[in-house]
Amino acid sequence: MSAPFRITRPKVRRVDAGKAEGAKDYLDRLTKLIPTEVISAYLIGKGVLVSGDTAETPISYWVGWTVFGFVLVVISRMFGTADPKENQPPQLIAVMIACVSYLVWIYSMGDVFALLNLYEPKLGVLIMVGWTALTPFLYKGS
Repeated sequence: MSAPFRITRPKVRRVDAGKAEGAKDYLDRLTKLIPTEVISAYLIGKGVLVSGDTAETPISYWVGWTVFGFVLVVISRMFGTADPKENQPPQLIAVMIACVSYLVWIYSMGDVFALLNLYEPKLGVLIMVGWTALTPFLYKGS
């Protein structure tokens, strides 16, 4: 499958498509703009970092793991939104939104941000819920 994360605007919308098609388009963009595959990988690494005595886990491990996840988002979205068969470059706006989405989700969990004294739990949850709900409205594709 070429460009699995590429977001495209519907070419023709039927008059009777209504709310069901709009909801489908919204959910399609939502799943492509929130990098759940990388967030899942991050959670696996987080499980390793918190196992045992967490006081012995250096902050550099947390920073490194968070940065590694960010790089994975960039790579997956750059390749996942490009369509070489159709000679279409990556969708840079979608890549940037996915990067912000990753950081918002990681912030909502605390982790490295808590260790750096940059974390406010209630704010993290509110930002995550708001960002996730609004993200599909930010970019509707090319």
